[in-house]
Amino acid sequence: MQEKKAFSGYHLKMIALVTMLIDHVAAVVIWRVYVVSYRMTGSMQRSEAISDRIIVWTAEHQDLVYTIYENMRLIGRMAFPIYCFLLVEGFLHTRNVKKYALRLLLFAFLSEIPFDLALTGRIWDISYSNVFFTLVIALFAMWAFSYVENFAEFWKEKQWDSFLGTLVVVMAGVLVTAVCGGFAELVLKTDYGFAGVFAIIVMYLLRSTRVISFAAGIFVLTIFSSNTEILALCMLYPLMLYDGSRGKSLKYVFYAFYPAHLLVLALICMALGV
Repeated sequence: MQEKKAFSGYHLKMIALVTMLIDHVAAVVIWRVYVVSYRMTGSMQRSEAISDRIIVWTAEHQDLVYTIYENMRLIGRMAFPIYCFLLVEGFLHTRNVKKYALRLLLFAFLSEIPFDLALTGRIWDISYSNVFFTLVIALFAMWAFSYVENFAEFWKEKQWDSFLGTLVVVMAGVLVTAVCGGFAELVLKTDYGFAGVFAIIVMYLLRSTRVISFAAGIFVLTIFSSNTEILALCMLYPLMLYDGSRGKSLKYVFYAFYPAHLLVLALICMALGV
């Protein structure tokens, strides 16, 4: 019998990368062209410039363009839950959490200008921050939760009052979630904000069963972010084939792709004048 092929972390990252790219092409380029098409002028209709011809074509086929846009955004719902799951896996297997956090933080800062250019056309926009900041905050949340879990084990070993111990642990967990999620949502205003941090915490707490962990995180995103996030349940199949291995090590390529592709999309928008 032929052996069933397994998915490594590399394969999951590739799925996340491709679906994210599809999502961002729609959110950045197609959406901006679509909006500008409503302000089409007569000079655009007479122009031979490629950018004007694209806008004119979009204006003439707005229903089709919007349908394409919507479907690409739906495909994009697959990406973030996979990145959430891989962050949990990375935290569980990293040999140095501090270095892991610093690496994510570095790319968070490197990504902010490309992110702002792509989404708003401005070099710096404090009203919204890129998803790397969400991942950094969630990583710190998991780190804090690991100490809460150690404290719970310590309490059990001492055989102290079990009800009081449970209460203390629950309160500590709620505090970690509230502080980290609130910081992401209200202070930094990160992409996915509280919903993203909460989803990652849930995935971490249910990590003993990957499929349940992943599905629970998706339900959190569906409830607290958007009902379209439920479509990411389609990723349960590749997740069931995941064998826990890292696969090809292209760590910095995957990190660098995020700011690089956003910068390229921003430059395309500038070239199109949208």
